[in-house]
Amino acid sequence: MNFLAAVVSICLASFLLCGGCSNEEPPPPPKENFKVVMPIDKSELEKAKTKVAVEEQKPETEAKEGLGAKTAALEPEAVRAPETDSSRKESGPKEIAGYYTVRKGDNLSGIAARADVYGDWLKWAILYRLNMDKLGTVLEGKGFPETELPEGLRLKIVSADEKKKNLEKRLDNIWVVNVISNTMHTKINLTAIRLMKNGYPVYITRARVKRKDWLRLRVGFFGSKTEANIERKKIMAMVNLTDSWVAKIEEKEFNEFGGY
Repeated sequence: MNFLAAVVSICLASFLLCGGCSNEEPPPPPKENFKVVMPIDKSELEKAKTKVAVEEQKPETEAKEGLGAKTAALEPEAVRAPETDSSRKESGPKEIAGYYTVRKGDNLSGIAARADVYGDWLKWAILYRLNMDKLGTVLEGKGFPETELPEGLRLKIVSADEKKKNLEKRLDNIWVVNVISNTMHTKINLTAIRLMKNGYPVYITRARVKRKDWLRLRVGFFGSKTEANIERKKIMAMVNLTDSWVAKIEEKEFNEFGGY
């Protein structure tokens, strides 16, 4: 009995000893949800904050820069003073007494019509006679009083004082030669030029006859009818016309043209 018990004890001890030396690994411990927290370098943190701050401010900076660029582009127009009549006058040519400086687009009839010149476009002939040396032959031809003149050209004009003195000198010279009468000024231009080139002081006046408007090309001023007739014959031979006549003008016409 004791022997059997001893055998059983030995077998049991052997069994327990073999089980403890098994190659089987123990089961892994259960997994847990966790995060690995790494220590943060303070210098890296400061750099990150600075970068975020710069990125947040960038749109506003770009907007300001864009607005500044637009403002700079508009500044020249914004500060430019509006052009006024007075500024245009100041920038124009300075006039000298007794002269008119041609502006862009000017022509003889337009200049003569100016209130500060003669106030009548038909007095273009007076302008031409006083400035033949400058105008030359460039304006000869049909419609030339409307031909544009070179800008900057300085033309001689009769001032109010000169007109007054001329009227006083010619006070008794009230006879004229009526060279041509026509309803169209283009029909008398060439004859007017030819006479002026030969030293005759021509002028063009208006007349209303039988409800019809006429333009009269005249040469003056003579002290007597006889003197006027002598010149009329010379003029007719020069321009090959026969229907001219001598006339004693009225005071109104003399005051208007006698001073030139």
